[in-house]
Amino acid sequence: MGVVFCGQLNIKKETKVEQSVCRSVRLDSVDEKLELLADRGIFIIGGEIDAGTVGGLFANLFTKLTPETKKPLWIMLDSPGGSIYQGLAVYDFLRAVALQGWEVNIISVGDVASMAVCILQAGTKRYSFPNTQFTVHQASMSGEGEHQEVNKLLESAEELKRLNKVVFKIVAERSGMDMKELLNLSRKTDYSISADKAKGFGPHGLIDEVVATFPFQING
Repeated sequence: MGVVFCGQLNIKKETKVEQSVCRSVRLDSVDEKLELLADRGIFIIGGEIDAGTVGGLFANLFTKLTPETKKPLWIMLDSPGGSIYQGLAVYDFLRAVALQGWEVNIISVGDVASMAVCILQAGTKRYSFPNTQFTVHQASMSGEGEHQEVNKLLESAEELKRLNKVVFKIVAERSGMDMKELLNLSRKTDYSISADKAKGFGPHGLIDEVVATFPFQING
């Protein structure tokens, strides 16, 4: 819709106002399509996990969780990770929804790494497309400038160790892999694996099933 609208205006050199109008129309079109998907119980978590991801997911899901129609929820997950705190918020939220009786299915596509792997473990059933790439690594946090006092650095290190244990405990418990083995695999570098290997990652895997097509009806 946005592209057509711009073409109808025959804009050769857009002003800031015209650019804003076109951008707004494009966003309205995307929002409309996402709303249609949400009505069918399909949600998308894409890109970096941040406060916007959490807020958008909470707002969209809460409006669709009606006791009268506990139909399965389908979440398309394509994310390189992001904030540990926000990722844990998404994980806890999806687990809470599942514990309330909704079936929360997560489908991994593209790149599922870092905190996205943790979020994936919240799924009632965890699917993956054949060419999805999974990456597990130790937790990391961006610094607060180039110089920090020793006490602040020590506090940050202790908090990072705590968060690392929280995240890896989630992955270890769901996959069935021994915690020490999981830590060793990811200690020196990123541990990247294919969908097939992700299915055999520990007794229960990072995923439950590799699928070549959508495991839900795509036409309503």
